[in-house]
Amino acid sequence: MRYVIMDDVQPGMILGRDIYDFTARTLLSEGKELSQELIRKLKERGYPGAYIDDDWSRDIHVEEIISMELRTNAAMSLRDLDMDATMDVSGKIVEQISQAKVLSLDIMDLKSYDDYIYRHSVNVAVLSTIIGMGVGYDTAELKDLCLSAMCHDLGKILIDQRILNKPGKLNAMENEVVRRHPQLSYDMLYDRWNIPARVKAGVLCHHENEDGSGYPNGLPGDKIHPFAKIIHVADVYDALSSKRPYKEACSYSESFEYLMGGCGTLFDQKIVEIFANYVTIYPKGMMVELSDGQQAVVMENNKNDRVRPKVKLLDGQVLDLRDTAKNRNITIVKQSGTHAMVADEIEENEKGRNQKIYHILAVDDMVSSLQQIKGILAGKYKISMVKSGQQALEFLKKKKPDLILMDVAMPDKNGIETVKEIRERFPEHIPVIFVSALHDIQTVLECRNIQAEDYILKPFEPSYLKERIKSVLGEEDV
Repeated sequence: MRYVIMDDVQPGMILGRDIYDFTARTLLSEGKELSQELIRKLKERGYPGAYIDDDWSRDIHVEEIISMELRTNAAMSLRDLDMDATMDVSGKIVEQISQAKVLSLDIMDLKSYDDYIYRHSVNVAVLSTIIGMGVGYDTAELKDLCLSAMCHDLGKILIDQRILNKPGKLNAMENEVVRRHPQLSYDMLYDRWNIPARVKAGVLCHHENEDGSGYPNGLPGDKIHPFAKIIHVADVYDALSSKRPYKEACSYSESFEYLMGGCGTLFDQKIVEIFANYVTIYPKGMMVELSDGQQAVVMENNKNDRVRPKVKLLDGQVLDLRDTAKNRNITIVKQSGTHAMVADEIEENEKGRNQKIYHILAVDDMVSSLQQIKGILAGKYKISMVKSGQQALEFLKKKKPDLILMDVAMPDKNGIETVKEIRERFPEHIPVIFVSALHDIQTVLECRNIQAEDYILKPFEPSYLKERIKSVLGEEDV
């Protein structure tokens, strides 16, 4: 089977997996032929896509780490605010995950707008439990962690859904209302004597950041409960990769890049690294676009190289992207049905929605440099990253950023050569700031001669980089 985004689902396609509604009933059963009317109803209810069974993908088997029935029962227990049932189902989630042969997540969830909060909470519980296993928690700790993750967003049930799903920018009052949800969630559990204190602490602190910039209490990393650190990572990842009324879904790879870029500021680096050992960036059955323009479906993942899975082309040919001798130059450039870049709106209720967010393309052959830039800028800008001049040129065929941060010394095609070619091939002027360790006069003059807006020497102070970017983009102080 393969996962098809709803915009690409066509009448006559056969469902490969059941679809449930928010009351835990089977809305459509596996094997059902989809009509135009059924597709319309699924779109109206906010389902992002469906698993389809066809000849092309019949040999791809997607297995859940927990059963769909358990997922649905867990969502229902939250919807009914039945804490005894939620505690029971948390234990069952831990049991099923503990019995799984492979601890990798290979499935895309079918959340609708109607039951988003509940199914999101179940996803976060599954992700958190897997991270907890990586940390080395025992069964009792895993059950408490799972329960804490299940309950982390309970307070949102008390918030007006028109605010939670508002497509426009939140005003100051609405922003403050949404920021209350960790405290509301904690308060809903406070009087439950049979819920451990560490469960409540994980709920209360799941929006606290490592640098102390989070809420509700602005706690620094050493004051944040370990459960909350885990839930924070899982919560952000699932929220980024989910479609909502006010935003498109990000790809799994870009959601993961956001986590990496936030290490040490938003997230605990150790937790993100453990998460990286289990997350599947390109789940089985996902439709992807390759760098040579071909469409493919992911067949199998490699735990030692999650960015290069085995894929199947439209003509039936199978490519193992791990085989660099044959497929060195082929990469996955796009996941079907997702936003084109990292969605900084993960803290959308703090920043406001639909405000102008500039898009910056960072070009550097050093991954550490790219991660440093992303860590500095990801909270304010949309960041895309490529590792060579040629990749930058390919990227610009599909998307024009507002600004390019370009390294100079790169193999094959250096930054100056790349910018010259950009100026020749793309008539629309794109501002360029060179960021380089080279400081000789000749290099600086060459950069000026091709109309670069600025030249910043490495190493640089984060505040200086931000100020120079702000100046080039003409941003006003808020």
